[in-house]
Amino acid sequence: MLQKIKLFINTTRFKTTLWYSFIFFLLELLLGGLIYYQLYNTLIKNLDVSLTKQATAIMRIVSEKKVDFDEFVPDSIYNAPEDLVWDEIFDEVAFDRRNNYIQINLRNKIIFKSASLYEHKLSFPDKTDEYNIFDFRDSTLSKRAIRAVQLNNSRYKVVVAFPKEHIIETLGSVAESYKILAPLFLIISIIGGALISQKSLSRIDAIIKKTEEITAQNMYERIEGEEFNDEYGRLVRKMNEMIRRIKVSIDYMNQFSISAAHELKTPLTILRGETELALKSKKTPEQYVEVINSCYEETLRLIKIVDNLFFISKIDNNLVSLKKTEIDIDDFLFHLGQNFKTLGQEKNIRIIVNSTTHCYVLIDRELMIQAFSNLIDNALKYGEENKSVIIISEIWNDDKVKVTILNYGDGIPNESIPKIFDRFYRVESSRSRKTGGVGLGLSVVKAICEWHDADLTVTSVPGKETKFSVILPII
Repeated sequence: MLQKIKLFINTTRFKTTLWYSFIFFLLELLLGGLIYYQLYNTLIKNLDVSLTKQATAIMRIVSEKKVDFDEFVPDSIYNAPEDLVWDEIFDEVAFDRRNNYIQINLRNKIIFKSASLYEHKLSFPDKTDEYNIFDFRDSTLSKRAIRAVQLNNSRYKVVVAFPKEHIIETLGSVAESYKILAPLFLIISIIGGALISQKSLSRIDAIIKKTEEITAQNMYERIEGEEFNDEYGRLVRKMNEMIRRIKVSIDYMNQFSISAAHELKTPLTILRGETELALKSKKTPEQYVEVINSCYEETLRLIKIVDNLFFISKIDNNLVSLKKTEIDIDDFLFHLGQNFKTLGQEKNIRIIVNSTTHCYVLIDRELMIQAFSNLIDNALKYGEENKSVIIISEIWNDDKVKVTILNYGDGIPNESIPKIFDRFYRVESSRSRKTGGVGLGLSVVKAICEWHDADLTVTSVPGKETKFSVILPII
């Protein structure tokens, strides 16, 4: 049970729900804070307007009456100045006697206090501005701060105040309501997040299920959903592309294994046959030498096959490191031609090197020798006797050198040219023990050229000639 809980906590569905609820809760807190702040400012602003109106009305009344309070004499109607002021302002200003605090000063003498002040009096701040608004605290009047508006003129100072307790109580009621609604909204957000994550991730579950069904035996199948243009659609397209690439790789590996086994089987079968034949009966020394020579040729063929397979494996695993140096292309091709002269003489084929470009290239000498050796070796294998193999170099587009290997012979059929650089591919007419080869030479040449940013091209006229060209950048 505990293991299932741990697995569920680690799921994207749970994390999505958690993040959704957390963000929703933060937004809820932010919204509540903004509402509280906005409501507080609105209530304060409305209170300031109300107090200002009351203070202005009172100031206008006492200023217009022009009563001389300094020489006030009590009579049967007004026993004190406060009674007179109260009588004057009663019809003009409506206020709650329990909570509104009003005080009027004539210079430094209090001529009126509202009943809510009892025996207290309001202390005016030392401000000479005609209009002042401020907060003050007086625990005998209110537990909360009191908001006050003060108006001044040459004779009177009028203060109208109101405790902020009612505002705090209003805000407290809102907060209490919010405390009830916030958990409810949080629960709704959790349920909504769970439903959204369930709905959105259900397609992921379908993708996982289909992926589990695809094996090496049914890689022709595809995951459904490529038609959608959202994130899941792009994911499905990428996964199907990956499956296609894996299928191509597996097909290549299978083909590679079959072709390698086939190529290794032929020389091994010949070695076995020659050895069994030599062991069945006694032979003359000359016959034994002939058998040994045949076995030696097949051994060399096996070594070449293994070397090519090993090199191809290094190519596929990026294990080949280049050691580039500056090489004089004319000198390079001259020595290359010299190395193949003996092999050409065996078939009565002359090797002609025509290279006078006087330029340098940056190449890995050993790898490029291997590439050109494969091309020259093919030219000798498939060239006609008593003809020539010509190696030509020329400047190409001012910043490159083009090296062409030309031979005269049967040529390559047009339909085979696009395939000759594929591994283990050989033109059908070349499949003979006489020419040898395993169909890896040209794929090795292509890989080496790609590492050197060189272009490799081939043109052939069946029954006449074949040209392989390598175009290298000049230093």
